[in-house]
Amino acid sequence: MNNYRPKPPFEQPLRRLLDPSYPLCREDVLWALGFIKKKVADRAPEWSGLDRPQLLARFACFADMALLLLHRRSPSSEETDCFRTMLGELLPREQER
Repeated sequence: MNNYRPKPPFEQPLRRLLDPSYPLCREDVLWALGFIKKKVADRAPEWSGLDRPQLLARFACFADMALLLLHRRSPSSEETDCFRTMLGELLPREQER
């Protein structure tokens, strides 16, 4: 039996952005912020099921990255780590075997 499951089109850019050796550029961050905005607007379970502290932490990370773009400043390693962690939580979980 073939267990191949096609990956949704958004997974490839997200996986690339999660690679610590891949430098985040402005276009990548803009794409990711737009993707997150759409997920929130669509009431995706990754966001709608969060408790208040988790939601506030993700919002703070989202806002930090958006402000960095406005001020045309490069993110620090801490900001990049926060953003990549948040993006990683948007990927579907692989099913346990």
